Amino acid sequence: MTVACVISPRFRLMAALEGRRELLRGPAALTPEPGAAQLIGEVSAPAERLGVRAGMRLGEALTRCPELALVPSDAERAERDWERVLRGLEGIGAAVESERAGEAFFEAEGLRGLWGGDRGVLERALEAAGIPVLAAAAPSRFCAYAAAAGLRAA
Repeated sequence: MTVACVISPRFRLMAALEGRRELLRGPAALTPEPGAAQLIGEVSAPAERLGVRAGMRLGEALTRCPELALVPSDAERAERDWERVLRGLEGIGAAVESERAGEAFFEAEGLRGLWGGDRGVLERALEAAGIPVLAAAAPSRFCAYAAAAGLRAA
């Protein structure tokens, strides 16, 4: 079995920043959820370079990076936007499974004949997503996710 993984790093942060993407050029993070532990959500690349990480306590994040822009989460927008991505993937014939916005998996084997092997399946998935995503295929979900996430680091 070959599993394909499609991920959109920082998807929830990008959804919350709709119309204010310039904030991604500086350190930014999703605010903690109301009523939950004071842990920040996804962070921008500049924030990561300054030592801020998702899941970090808000106070520690602000101590490390006083100029950190705090962005309220927009879970509804993120789910709505991700649903469009999933519909695009379903449009190429993928039986998509997604437990959270920004991450999806599907079995690639049945699509190989339609799209010309794993490479063709991944190329179609990249096009069908409609937004910038990373995609990889491997024998398991874990390996496919690791391969897709590794593309960002490359």
